[in-house]
Amino acid sequence: MNQSNSLSVHLKRSESIAGWIYLPFYLFFLSLILGIVLAALGYDILDAGIQAKTNLAYGVINFIAVCIIFRRFLIQNLSHVFHHFWGYLQAVILGFVMYWVGTMLVGVLVNWLHPGIANMNNNAVESMAGSDYRAMLLYTVALAPIVEETLFRGLVFSTLHRRTRIGAYAVSILFFGAIHVVGFLGTVPWVDLLLNFLQYVPAGIALGWAYERADSIWAPITMHLIINAIAMLSL
Repeated sequence: MNQSNSLSVHLKRSESIAGWIYLPFYLFFLSLILGIVLAALGYDILDAGIQAKTNLAYGVINFIAVCIIFRRFLIQNLSHVFHHFWGYLQAVILGFVMYWVGTMLVGVLVNWLHPGIANMNNNAVESMAGSDYRAMLLYTVALAPIVEETLFRGLVFSTLHRRTRIGAYAVSILFFGAIHVVGFLGTVPWVDLLLNFLQYVPAGIALGWAYERADSIWAPITMHLIINAIAMLSL
């Protein structure tokens, strides 16, 4: 169990540089490139089934890249789980409770400010899952948790954590929330985007806390996997 809020497994300089170079490619360019390629091949990129398969391809590419760039980091963090399994398990359970309570409270606030507002990302996932459930299940449960947590917590959070704990939380939450709403820029009012963003703040806090508590990136990965699995099963 990590009592000092310090992280014992750090990225090497080469891993950090490669990760920060890859991050904008992950956030902005890869999905754009995939869309252009599919459109050039004659696919209807607005079709939910095509979008589901595109998401899966996006996830596979990012998963491979993350495993190549951060393989040492991920393996060392996994070894830490084996040596401190009880602390890891506690972090996952308590982190999930923190996430659930926070999400409920923010949900009440958001619905009070804007009754009946929809979560646009959830609606998009539901639409794609309706067309290709297996592709979306594989992407959201197996691929996205490892990719997102390695980049947002393993790279962004841990890099900033050495200098400022508050900054680590703030920036990693900003990235985490933005990736779930940036695709809807220009299509909905900015107030809706902001309220949708707020819905991801509790998860961002809880995932960062679980990372600190367990001192292993696999705690937030496991939490993220469970959260997404529950969401997919509810469909």
